[in-house]
Amino acid sequence: MSTAEHLLYEFPCNEKIRTYLRLEALFQRFDWFCEQTSAIAHQAGISALFDLLDATARSDLRHELIQELERQRQRLIAKNASADPDMAAHLAEIGAAIQAVSDSVGRTTQSVRENQWLQIIRTRQSIAGGTCEFDLPQMHLWMNTAPEIRRRELQSYVSTLEPIRTGTMLLLRIFRANSHCQSLTAVNGTYQFSMNRNQNCALVQIWLPADSTVVPEVSANKYMLWIRFSRPDENHKLHLARTEEIPFRLGLCTPS
Repeated sequence: MSTAEHLLYEFPCNEKIRTYLRLEALFQRFDWFCEQTSAIAHQAGISALFDLLDATARSDLRHELIQELERQRQRLIAKNASADPDMAAHLAEIGAAIQAVSDSVGRTTQSVRENQWLQIIRTRQSIAGGTCEFDLPQMHLWMNTAPEIRRRELQSYVSTLEPIRTGTMLLLRIFRANSHCQSLTAVNGTYQFSMNRNQNCALVQIWLPADSTVVPEVSANKYMLWIRFSRPDENHKLHLARTEEIPFRLGLCTPS
């Protein structure tokens, strides 16, 4: 998470982590819109809901979450974590997440996907300005109901996705907590880092000062990590910071 002192960039090293990060961002966006009282924000919340439905449509997503959570649970059991009260609580949290995701496997979002009102909104959203009140008078009525009614309805739509949210957030928290950090300096705008073959990196973290105007780009394989720092011009086109030395912190997060 970025702070007042640092700006954090995170880059996934595999498709699984890429999916988790996207889900995290989509849930955060939905939550933000939902928490507002503005009707326009709640309208945007419906769009965020559609994005969440698309991102969770994969039939194997829940099974994938269960497998990864179970792997983390077995890792803690192997460390005899139950003897440590804090680790025992963490073990119980993972177990509860596994159970929640398992219980949700038979529960689908089909009722939301087949909601006629939402289907109409989604179709109209494909047209620029297609959700005006003369196109969707029923949506105009909804937007003029009390904020708490709209919020409650939005939350009911996303309720079947809560186990996925819980499992995803827990796994990302575990990965981020297992971050190996060091302070480095990029020369001429680039940095190459040799990866430990025994270190299965899942997530790369780069911290820069909050007032920094450089943008990191990362590419990696199991042997090497390449980081390129660029500066955007007034049109936001990136140019390599060729003549600069750029201090940064690098974190490599592993799944175990």
